[in-house]
Amino acid sequence: MANYQIFKDETENTTTRFVVFSAGSNRFEFAFLHAEQFDGKTMLLDLESKRLGLVDHQTLDEPGRLEHIFQMNQIDAEQLRACLHDLI
Repeated sequence: MANYQIFKDETENTTTRFVVFSAGSNRFEFAFLHAEQFDGKTMLLDLESKRLGLVDHQTLDEPGRLEHIFQMNQIDAEQLRACLHDLI
């Protein structure tokens, strides 16, 4: 038997929204997950790259935030950022 210790084990109902959209020359497929556990933030899951991050309107505007989370260049991140402000 494995030796491990569980510190937290909770079940919570969540809301998930699936959105496919284009921004500039890019096509995006995202799942937007909303849960009390995220303290008002939205978990963004890029269904193509399988990268995810917790964001809200404030963190969207942090320099380099989307570039780091989704491993994209600044131009693509700016196009995505403009759409995400409307979607979250």
